[in-house]
Amino acid sequence: MKEFLVRKAKKEDMKDVYEMIKGLAIFEKMPNEVKISPETLQKDGFGPNPTFHCFVAELNSEIIGFTIYYYCYSTWLGTSIFLEDLFVKEEFRKQGVGEELFKKVAKLAHESSHRLDFHVLRWNPAVDFYKKLGAIDLTKTEEWHLYRLNDEALNKLFS
Repeated sequence: MKEFLVRKAKKEDMKDVYEMIKGLAIFEKMPNEVKISPETLQKDGFGPNPTFHCFVAELNSEIIGFTIYYYCYSTWLGTSIFLEDLFVKEEFRKQGVGEELFKKVAKLAHESSHRLDFHVLRWNPAVDFYKKLGAIDLTKTEEWHLYRLNDEALNKLFS
């Protein structure tokens, strides 16, 4: 593969990122869960107070992968980074693109915060990739479990 570039995403990249988000949802066996639009991504990531940040991997003017992350806060450690998504188009996987995208966010965590957190589905083959880079499964080591109130639960709580 020719040399690819990892760069900070631009507002106009969000249409391509949106298509890859839909591809990620299909990969994760949740194709009907994507409720946002490219316009939502543009508004949320590039407004006066962005709620997320994004890097893209580009090859010959084609966006071939992305990562979305945001800053959060630990009452024990201070600022940290949460990696929401990392996705590489299938035909470009296992060529170093995902590792470069991951390292771009990890470098920010190393320089400006105290940790980098992310979720991985148990069956996802990327689990080995993340372990190779030093990731620790908190469910096993610290017995943390992730909980969520979805839209239905929130509506029930406040109705």
